[in-house]
Amino acid sequence: MELVFNHEFIDAIQAISFEKQIKGWSRKKKEVIINNQWELLPELSKNKSDQ
Repeated sequence: MELVFNHEFIDAIQAISFEKQIKGWSRKKKEVIINNQWELLPELSKNKSDQ
């Protein structure tokens, strides 16, 4: 296993909350944060019916 993303949080509660949030994300969204392209997240988060 290889670490591909890390982020520092102020406290453990924030870290756990973020981890739970991204577990439900698509692979594409996860790749965006791995590649440090946070600005692309809003576009990927749009509802498909909006496009």
